[in-house]
Amino acid sequence: MRPTVLLPIAILASSIGFGPRSAAAQVEAKIFLGSAASLPLPITISQDGEPDLHFTATWATKPRRPTWYYAWRVGLWNGNRGWRLDHTHHKIYLRNPPAEVQDFRISNGFNIVTVSRAFRQRNLTYSLGAGPVISYPFSAIRGKRFDHEGGHKGYFLSGGSLIGMATREFPIVAGLSLSLDLRASASYVRVPVVDGDAKVPNVALHFHGGLGYQLGRKR
Repeated sequence: MRPTVLLPIAILASSIGFGPRSAAAQVEAKIFLGSAASLPLPITISQDGEPDLHFTATWATKPRRPTWYYAWRVGLWNGNRGWRLDHTHHKIYLRNPPAEVQDFRISNGFNIVTVSRAFRQRNLTYSLGAGPVISYPFSAIRGKRFDHEGGHKGYFLSGGSLIGMATREFPIVAGLSLSLDLRASASYVRVPVVDGDAKVPNVALHFHGGLGYQLGRKR
């Protein structure tokens, strides 16, 4: 796991460790596959010595290539209330680049890492959270390529996100369940390009299916 993902995990672990303990506490862990649909929104690309590029971007997700779209979750419940840590490995590929842009994508992920407050009504759970976006961008602007080679490497703490989530659980056996998960995220990031940066808002709906395991009894 990347070091930049560890901070929210530490925050959640601290809140659990110093929070009230209960014999009725329940731990959950889930993993999802899925995809997302991003709304068209205006972005700005700036490079030294060049005019800024302003345009409304449309995005593709490409959930299975070259990297997978996925999400995971861990949480701690006490009765019908809980805390969750979620990681959504979102991806965005620019579909309508202007002539100056040969490539622009955040595909190794537009990583949304959130801590959220969660609530449960029978087999329906919902939560609202916030946290950082950790990006792995690629771009080629005016022939200048940012591709994580030649010194352009690594993940970048690029901005933040708000996210709302609703999950329907279908129990299978002994704590194992099938989960259908819907998320709506609103994010803003600033990612590097050669000799500048790109300011990228993103609003997306995320559709997930996965498996979960819950340890402990519901009250």
